[in-house]
Amino acid sequence: MEGAGEALVARCHCGQVTITLPRRPDEISQCNCSLCSKTGFLGIYYRPDEVVVAGELDSYVRSDLEEACITNWRCSHCGCATHWTGLGRYADGRMGVNARMLDSSLLEGVPLKPVDGASW
Repeated sequence: MEGAGEALVARCHCGQVTITLPRRPDEISQCNCSLCSKTGFLGIYYRPDEVVVAGELDSYVRSDLEEACITNWRCSHCGCATHWTGLGRYADGRMGVNARMLDSSLLEGVPLKPVDGASW
């Protein structure tokens, strides 16, 4: 299958933001927190040093949490949620990419994992 062992390129709706990923994900997380639910974000995760992000982005940090832990990014042209990066002590080791930016055929067979982010 295409994309099984090779880099994938995720694109926002207008194509001005691209995210190059090293491989297909093992699973897709479907979080039910208020932000993921409202943006339709489906998370696939990589180390930040494995991913290349290009294009003009806007950012948003949730202000309704006791401790801000991630910056949410979106294309500054079409507004698609693209990815998130960690803040402070959450900055190392992992970032989330919106699986919806990949052609769905590249994710065929990848299991969807429900995540109860609403309870955090």
